[in-house]
Amino acid sequence: MNRVYIPILLIVGLVVTEVHGQSTISNSPLEISTGQGLWGAFLPAYELGVDSNGSTAIRDDMDVVGYHGDLRAVRRFLGTRTSLESRVFYGAAESTTNSGVVSFNVPRPIDGVLFGPVSGPARLRSEVENYGFDLSLRDTWMTRFGGLSAGCGLSYIAFDQSFDSTAGPDDLLREELDSDFRGGKAIVGWDGSFCGRPTNIDLLIGFYDMNADYSSQAGSLGPSVSEELSKNVTTIETNFTTRRDFRNIQIGTTVGVMYFSDMPTINHTPSEAVSLGTDDAVTLKFLFEILL
Repeated sequence: MNRVYIPILLIVGLVVTEVHGQSTISNSPLEISTGQGLWGAFLPAYELGVDSNGSTAIRDDMDVVGYHGDLRAVRRFLGTRTSLESRVFYGAAESTTNSGVVSFNVPRPIDGVLFGPVSGPARLRSEVENYGFDLSLRDTWMTRFGGLSAGCGLSYIAFDQSFDSTAGPDDLLREELDSDFRGGKAIVGWDGSFCGRPTNIDLLIGFYDMNADYSSQAGSLGPSVSEELSKNVTTIETNFTTRRDFRNIQIGTTVGVMYFSDMPTINHTPSEAVSLGTDDAVTLKFLFEILL
């Protein structure tokens, strides 16, 4: 069953005051900030193998927590309401799943024929890296409710996943799933004051062309296999940023949620060759930022 996550940012008791910057947070002609913090990902589950009862032998929900960092630059054209914004980011997480199953069969990636039974405690180590960049152009209009902005931009997002399964001391299967999202975003935003601090809220709608590449190193399970998948994907993203001065240094926090309508997943089905499908996914970030 698909998991559907609808990111909703609910702000209660919002206090709005006039902000004299022509874009988000400040009116400095050039603003560079860096953020470091936590990254959480709720990706499609990974399943492999069948035990004697016909149940999945190895399973990882792929709900992982790790590191996220980004670098952001905003170039404002003074005398106008236009700003050019760029961002590069990187996130990484890993998890290890130990299964109590000690005897199971594994479908060969090439044709789905069951190999085994395999003996030994099953273990899966999974890793995921997320990186990319955004480049956007935004206009801001000053109103009695604060700054209202709109814009659009180019975007690239990549997810590199690896899955290493073992049975006892022996390597069983290594699989890699690399996904590239290329497309653009529409942006609407508000900047003003929340609890007396400069604050920005952004809503971004993305439209991407996703290309996924799968490869396996099967070893005793047969020859290596590769698969590809392409699909159009929609994303919904919200970001909430607030800043304050601390000993003449401007610091802040950002909370962000991003929903993917489709994220590639690996399907291991007995009697069938390995294939790629999709499921929805969500990523979260919580960053501490410093204005350089």
